[in-house]
Amino acid sequence: MEQTRIGTSAWNAGDQHARRASVPHEVPAPRAADELSGKPRLVINRGNAVGSGFVLQGERTTIGRDSSSDIVIDDFTVSKHHAEVRRRGDDHVLVDGGSLNGTYLNRLPVDTAVLHDGDEIWVGKARFTYRTGL
Repeated sequence: MEQTRIGTSAWNAGDQHARRASVPHEVPAPRAADELSGKPRLVINRGNAVGSGFVLQGERTTIGRDSSSDIVIDDFTVSKHHAEVRRRGDDHVLVDGGSLNGTYLNRLPVDTAVLHDGDEIWVGKARFTYRTGL
């Protein structure tokens, strides 16, 4: 899984080069919308990178403030290991990682929930829409 870092006031795709020195591996920018079609993904719906997002590859995609996360959110309200999206058969499941401020699905706090096309995920100030790719 590719890793990227998301800032709190903007998605900071242009600031990626300045941050590479502090991250142990390369931090690519979110993928453009045309690269995402037809694949299960999290699409950014807040900030300057609206419409771009992250393809859900592999068995799990981690989200958190720690640099080891697949999607790093630079926001002090986000836990180091805040949440993850796990593949379960043909479905994807959102799992809160015991975060202090919670993980929200369609504006409701969740511990574990099966995702459906169009669901909105909130992790701190970051907002994503889950798309199935179908």
